Amino acid sequence: MNTTLDPITLEVLRHRLWMINDEQGRVAASISGSPVVYEAKDFNASLLTPDGDAFFVGVYTTRIALSLHVAAKTIIARYSDDPGYADGDAFVLNDPWAGASHMNDMLMVAPLYAGERLIGWSGISMHEVDVGGPNPGSFTVGTREVYGEGPLIPPVKLVERGRIRADVEAWVTRNSRTPELNGLDLRARLAAIERTRQRIGDVVAEYGVDTYLAAQQQIIGLIRQAFLRRLRELPDGTWREEGFVDHDGNDNVLYPIKLTLTKQGERMTFDFRGTSPQAPGSMNCTRVGLESGVLSAVFPMLCYDLPWSPAAILPALEIVSEEGTLNNASHPAAVSMATVGATYATSHIASAALGKLHACAADKGEAQANWTPAWQGAVVNGRTAAGARFTGVLLDQAGGGGASSRRDGVDSSGVPGSPAQGIANVEAYERLYPILYVYRKQSQDTGGAGRLRGGEGTEALIVPHGAEGPIDLTVISHGASQPEAKGLYGGLPSSVQVRLALRDAGVAEAFAAGQVPASWEELAGARVEPLAAKQRTLLGPGDAFVTACAGGGGYGDPLARDPARVAADVAARLCSAQRARDLYGVVLDAAGQVDAAATAARRDALRAERLREGRPAAALFGSGNGRSYFPIGDGQSDGERPSHQRTSIERSDAELLASVADAFVVIERDGAPWYACATCGHSHGPADADPKRGLLVRERSIAELSGWNRFGLVDEIVVREYYCPGCALLASVEVRRRGEPPLEDTRLALARPALVGAID
Repeated sequence: MNTTLDPITLEVLRHRLWMINDEQGRVAASISGSPVVYEAKDFNASLLTPDGDAFFVGVYTTRIALSLHVAAKTIIARYSDDPGYADGDAFVLNDPWAGASHMNDMLMVAPLYAGERLIGWSGISMHEVDVGGPNPGSFTVGTREVYGEGPLIPPVKLVERGRIRADVEAWVTRNSRTPELNGLDLRARLAAIERTRQRIGDVVAEYGVDTYLAAQQQIIGLIRQAFLRRLRELPDGTWREEGFVDHDGNDNVLYPIKLTLTKQGERMTFDFRGTSPQAPGSMNCTRVGLESGVLSAVFPMLCYDLPWSPAAILPALEIVSEEGTLNNASHPAAVSMATVGATYATSHIASAALGKLHACAADKGEAQANWTPAWQGAVVNGRTAAGARFTGVLLDQAGGGGASSRRDGVDSSGVPGSPAQGIANVEAYERLYPILYVYRKQSQDTGGAGRLRGGEGTEALIVPHGAEGPIDLTVISHGASQPEAKGLYGGLPSSVQVRLALRDAGVAEAFAAGQVPASWEELAGARVEPLAAKQRTLLGPGDAFVTACAGGGGYGDPLARDPARVAADVAARLCSAQRARDLYGVVLDAAGQVDAAATAARRDALRAERLREGRPAAALFGSGNGRSYFPIGDGQSDGERPSHQRTSIERSDAELLASVADAFVVIERDGAPWYACATCGHSHGPADADPKRGLLVRERSIAELSGWNRFGLVDEIVVREYYCPGCALLASVEVRRRGEPPLEDTRLALARPALVGAID
């Protein structure tokens, strides 16, 4: 029956169904006994159509719920005949090739009926503290294939016509180190789904089955129409982004992940071809993680004022990837760290490319640099002084948000794409596990510098307290070897993420002397052991553990930042005085106030240094012979540079065709579009090529950007800065391996045949 709802009824049902979906998530969280769920909100819920299309997902951890439709469609395709499903049934699974993001995310998917008629599905995903395998917490360090990780559970019917099958429940919980928590979480999911059945039943009783089914489709249609309108408002073109996933759980290898984003009219293509083959370690993700990673970037960056509906958005997206790669791994790839590895990196790279797209739009209000590159987590395991076993996942660290075109990034923002995810209270973890937080604070110099800076991350110092013997510690991170939260068009990247074991730290002795360390560097007698991005170690009774989370990327040239705001950040201990001088060119007096004359002189000196040390970037783009792409010197004087590098364009006499963040404008010159500096009007070259070709370039050590970066791959990773030859404006920044070619990342389609098409 084709039923068209009147606008008022449709709007009422849209809000009502959205709240039903939100309620089922909140019910599950209120019943769960796991701090991962009730403290950190690492769960999410979805409502789906009878065909398994998700028309609503919640606002909690997006990456673990955006693939619930894959689970529902898997059940429909494989099990509709045998064992079949009926009213009151529910399936569970944690198989990443069947719908889960990784093994720890246990999904429950249940059919919804009106009488004998299937009218939809309900789905809930919750992260379990432990699902078995050789490592506590089930983030597996030291395996090369899935067979060395926690067990896979394909879709299996746990609940049959309202009755929990004890044999299946025992199978699901048997391998876990936390069976009581896992069993309670199963019941939390079931209770939430039962609440949803009641609520949907009320809707059907009031409006009828046909109206309910029509509402699903019309909600999807309205959201799709709104999304397509938004796409039409954005510029056409092609943008590239590249990054790395560092450390595969066995070796600290950098695995590239590459994206070419093309937007044309009402369609976007996310092309990940060129990404590394799947790794011999646990940070790969399946196609489920790839799709979830893209959607968890698209929703906050393009659907910020729309209901989050995969069914509405996916038809406008083409996601291209080669099977057997890092973010489209084939069985038996190891995938237990997928959500904090390749899935997160996919979302991160997609967000960076979307930030560039927004920065090229007429309205740049949604242009935003990368947030913190990943979760910086830890698993603790052992026995308390009373002999009780414990296993805990510490979801209490928060990185910083990326700077936008209008404001600084949010300090201690948490991870992107999950607006309702939380940061656990330290008291909760101290109550549950034999650990003590000496401090948890915002961490200085972790965000990227810029005209608008990235938000700062957090830092914590933790010691064993009341444990029997050493604590088994597993650390999980990404972006530990390289600054991975990219800045936007002149903004600098974040710091690296840091994990330190302080052996014989002397914290107890400091306490006995009446001192509470405010920094790990105050523990002068400690032996500092930097930990890898993924590593398992032991934390002895006298040891300590330090984590420092990266912040977000910056936006625009740091030398354009208001000096008063830099001084305020120094006073708030978010920025060091050295960083203020070296990156922002701001000189403070003894009272912490801006010395205006010294600051002006310092900034002039830094700009002169850029022009003196910069070399024409065209030489980088022109080399393709496998040798170093960075020239030692070009032998040219300023007067010998190409004319487009020393000719200014009077913008007042030219037609403005487009602009790119703070960095570039596209103007009409001799009947053709041409890039020029947004500050001084200096000509950079024709707009049928990447705008960086006409700039000067200089490479810097990552250690110059933040003191934390000394723990990264200082000899291998460089920051490449591109300057306007006329005014020394910092227009673009790349984080690259030394000797890598430049990233040709911006190609605008300006309605001229010569300019339309992908980057060569």
